[in-house]
Amino acid sequence: RSSDLTDARKELKSAKSDAKARKDERTKKLVESKKKAVQRIEEQLMKLEVQATDREENKQIALGTSKLNYLDPRISVAWCKKYGIPIEKIYNKTQREKFAWAIDMAEDDYEF
Repeated sequence: RSSDLTDARKELKSAKSDAKARKDERTKKLVESKKKAVQRIEEQLMKLEVQATDREENKQIALGTSKLNYLDPRISVAWCKKYGIPIEKIYNKTQREKFAWAIDMAEDDYEF
């Protein structure tokens, strides 16, 4: 990916030098398209770096633990109902069976 960025920057540099020499509309458009390509690749690279960091940080955290141990299931169920999110996205089958009482009890306006 960083090689793509290096290549795109080289192309932008050569397009800029062509634009200085020629000074026509076509080369100006070419420079703009090369600028956009460099920017797009930089954004993709940054996005990939953030994803890699998140992935690495999430290895240290058991994401489901606090939801099961510390959060009242009625709150999660009410949130799902309020925003129209299927409860299956939050709880697996075993957890839905375990928290059936909360699923039956909580409405979308439930307040803790």
